[in-house]
Amino acid sequence: MPNGQMRIYAAALVGISLVAIGAALPLGAFFAGNGRTAEGLAFKGNVDIALYDEFGVLKDERHIDNLIVDAGVQGVASRLAPHDGSINPTTPYNYIALGTGSTAVAAGDTALAAELTAGPNYARLQDTTAQYSESTKKLVLSVTFAPGQGTGALRESGIFNAAAGGNMFARQTFAEIQKASGDTLTVTWTITLTPS
Repeated sequence: MPNGQMRIYAAALVGISLVAIGAALPLGAFFAGNGRTAEGLAFKGNVDIALYDEFGVLKDERHIDNLIVDAGVQGVASRLAPHDGSINPTTPYNYIALGTGSTAVAAGDTALAAELTAGPNYARLQDTTAQYSESTKKLVLSVTFAPGQGTGALRESGIFNAAAGGNMFARQTFAEIQKASGDTLTVTWTITLTPS
């Protein structure tokens, strides 16, 4: 084979090989930028509410996804690196509140629409032993409102970082639950932290 044809043949083989290699490798490998990939953290949550009568029999329950509000995202950012004076980065979000408001949840919410009033029969309850699972990436906060606590027509719940006032992390409304004075209500918030 003449020299010129040999060079053309060799060049064609190299070209075909490169095309074949390109087809076998994901194109992302060529554009990843020094092998780095973008990662983030997503928050997803749900709230489970269970109402029991005075004998411990389940009367009613709700299972709903919740909304992490803007103030909650701000609170997480502040814990990573405090950047303003509005949120105390050492105050955990582990208080669960109840309310009677049915206004739809919105990212800009900073409080429940109609939180139950403080008094002898109501207070936000704190979960000081919240559970986190490394394998499922779930943070679970759960409290129980005993007989006489938080009675009435309940339609909303939220997570806060203080026994009163403070900043709200998440809020959700639900179909009305009527808690009688002898009833017990368990509220469980599950926040899933998903690397993305």
